[in-house]
Amino acid sequence: GKTLGTINAGHFVYVTIDQISPYLQRAYIAQEDRKFLSHNGVDYKATLRAFVQLVKNKGKITQGGSTITQQVVKNTYLTAERTYTRKIVEIILAQELEKRYSKADIMEIYCNTNFYGNNCYGVEAASQFYFDKAAKDLSIEEAATLAGISNAPTRYDPLRHPDRAVKKRNQVLKSMETVGYLSEEEYEKAISTEFTISKNTQKSTDEDYLSAYALYAATIRMMEVNQFPFTYHFKDQTEKENYQEQYEESYAYYNRELRAGGYTIYTSLNPEIQAQAQEILDQNLSKFQEVQENGKFSMQGAAVIIDNKSGYVVATIGGRGTEDKYNRAYLSFRQPGSAIKPLLDYAPALDLGVFRAASLIDDHKWEDGPSNSGGNYHGEVTLREATNRSLNTVAWQVLEAVGIKNGLEYLEKMQFLGISLRDYDAMAVSIGGFTNGLRIVDMAKGYSTLANGGVYDGKTCILKIESEKNGVVADENSFQSTQVYSEDTAFIMTDILKGTINTEYGTGRGLQLKNKMPAAGKTGTSNGSKDTWFCGYTKYYSMAVWVGHDMPVEMPGIYGATYAGKIWKNVMDTIHEGLPAEDWVQPDTVEKVTDEQSGIMDYVSLSAKKKGEESQKKKEEKDNKQTVMRDLERYENLKIASIEDIFTARALFSEIRELLNEISDEKFKAEYQEKLFAKQKEFLKIEEDRKDEIEEYLKKQEEESSRNESMEESKVKESEDKTSRNIKREAFLSSLTALQSLEYQDGDTEALIADAIERLKDLNGTEDFTSLSQQLEKAINRVRKLPTRSSDSGSSGGGSPFYNGPGEGNFPGEADSENGPGVSP
Repeated sequence: GKTLGTINAGHFVYVTIDQISPYLQRAYIAQEDRKFLSHNGVDYKATLRAFVQLVKNKGKITQGGSTITQQVVKNTYLTAERTYTRKIVEIILAQELEKRYSKADIMEIYCNTNFYGNNCYGVEAASQFYFDKAAKDLSIEEAATLAGISNAPTRYDPLRHPDRAVKKRNQVLKSMETVGYLSEEEYEKAISTEFTISKNTQKSTDEDYLSAYALYAATIRMMEVNQFPFTYHFKDQTEKENYQEQYEESYAYYNRELRAGGYTIYTSLNPEIQAQAQEILDQNLSKFQEVQENGKFSMQGAAVIIDNKSGYVVATIGGRGTEDKYNRAYLSFRQPGSAIKPLLDYAPALDLGVFRAASLIDDHKWEDGPSNSGGNYHGEVTLREATNRSLNTVAWQVLEAVGIKNGLEYLEKMQFLGISLRDYDAMAVSIGGFTNGLRIVDMAKGYSTLANGGVYDGKTCILKIESEKNGVVADENSFQSTQVYSEDTAFIMTDILKGTINTEYGTGRGLQLKNKMPAAGKTGTSNGSKDTWFCGYTKYYSMAVWVGHDMPVEMPGIYGATYAGKIWKNVMDTIHEGLPAEDWVQPDTVEKVTDEQSGIMDYVSLSAKKKGEESQKKKEEKDNKQTVMRDLERYENLKIASIEDIFTARALFSEIRELLNEISDEKFKAEYQEKLFAKQKEFLKIEEDRKDEIEEYLKKQEEESSRNESMEESKVKESEDKTSRNIKREAFLSSLTALQSLEYQDGDTEALIADAIERLKDLNGTEDFTSLSQQLEKAINRVRKLPTRSSDSGSSGGGSPFYNGPGEGNFPGEADSENGPGVSP
């Protein structure tokens, strides 16, 4: 293959002891090895303490104890593994080293072989990079800073963690004062000195984007083949920091080993694709000419391209132009915005059966939650539409249902770096708000996983590493792939992400590739448009593009599709020229069905449906267990002070036993049944002792219940009577109204009067009976004075031919009177 470049030892310059500041030498002795000038290479007390921890941690070194001489042995003769065996060899060789070299020689080797982070190997390179001066000219505080950095270069990196670096510097200065290397006055002056870093980038190495990434990937590959235990999840900060120390130590060792020469690294990196992508990125961002103080363009971009067929990285564009040596593609951690949603929120939700593509989720404004870009809300939308519209409120709800831990586990399986312990408690990650941010290369690998049926391939760009001495030391045979998402999930998620580009409301509309090449992707825009992304893929390639500033600043009017999306489209169109359109094949376990909730037809995974049902059962089991534990604690703590407490205990017992019967975990069930019945035994003894009281209580309860029942029956009857009276009153009033509305007498008049009189009888005994009787009497008197329908005279005088006169046809309670019928109360 074609030679991409030659890797050297950077700007490493070996300096003799007289060219190294005495302050740095004393700083190392005070901080790392106070018996350096007197021991024979080993501090036995410190070593014993380390061995005790070694045994406790099953052969893994977690505590120091190495002298400066031992660290020289480790830096120059041994691998970076932390094991019991290596420690013994280290002790033996340290004593031999002391016999052959003076203390000055050992200190000289130590300072020249330490790693100081930011590609600085040896004290001279570090002095030039951080302080722009020779190692012999370091001040007290500068020497203390370097001594602190080499202890843990990443943790105390003064560029990324200046506060930590200052704190560590001051610890070293305190150690120097303690052993007498500094007076109190010198110490106080040193710690009060302003912390300044020059960051002389001209002193960094000259690798271009491809060779820099190749060296990084080769170093990682060497660590892999030498069994370094890469870890992506930590239980606490201490575990993470201990791991980081091991990682830095191992990385520095193998990086130094490769730089020392004698190795040939074969990669998958494609200079032609690299050049095409670099040119397109530079052209799209050419209008932004503002530069930073360091001479670099303020507006930057980076990208990674992966060959989906092989799983290898073929290009890494680290920034604008080729003069900038900082490869953002794998070194920079940026906020991914909505570009993370498919990997963290939606694909896990589909995979776990929590939601389907056609599931409805309410997109609404939240008081204490996320808002959508533009402040628009759409009510109930499907998961598919929410993805294409990039709705923040829906993504938030989906991850909430999935669980942050469950979602982040998918990223861990794809070896994402940068995930913080704080991210596990931050719902903001659902919309791309991470503590540290994520790398472009990891985003590209994540989308490549979707493109490849949910299978994550751990390859970088390293095909093979050959050593002049040992032949092939690393090849591609030992790579392992991981099924992160099911094939069904990857297919459905891909089909959804096609809509980002193809639908009229998709945030990536207009980014369709030429020649109808099927493609899927997602835009990403962080808060304030400080980071913009487009991540997308075809069957052939996956590509993640980031556009933003090194020091994040808001970019009004710029979104994921604006520049990142255009760069993605232009590069993908170019590298797909001549390739036939190829689409993803629908798995046999994926069907199109009508969703019961939304009534919309969409893809459904049969395996995810089953997984969802199982997940629901697990959730119910978990909830039942928590309820049992809570209620049993209450049951065990219950004090029987009254008879009511006995019955409370009985009710609790029944509820807990019923829940236990629903739990499938036999071990849990047996454990809590034993506790339940043990406590019940105590309560049964109390019940036996208070048997008579219980019987008396039950008798009273029964009597009270009977009384309550009788009262209830009375209330019911009273209610029914009231209802009946109301009905009868309405019937009477209807008849009364009919009489009051008559204008003539006819053959039906007397029947109406009789009907009203009968209906009035039903109201006898009611409070308003007298009033109603008087109204009826008045109505009858009026009616009987009306003319008959056959009369033409219109006379109002005379009686009705149907009028019987006083004493005839009287209704109940009536009496003769001068005024005709009367109704007595």
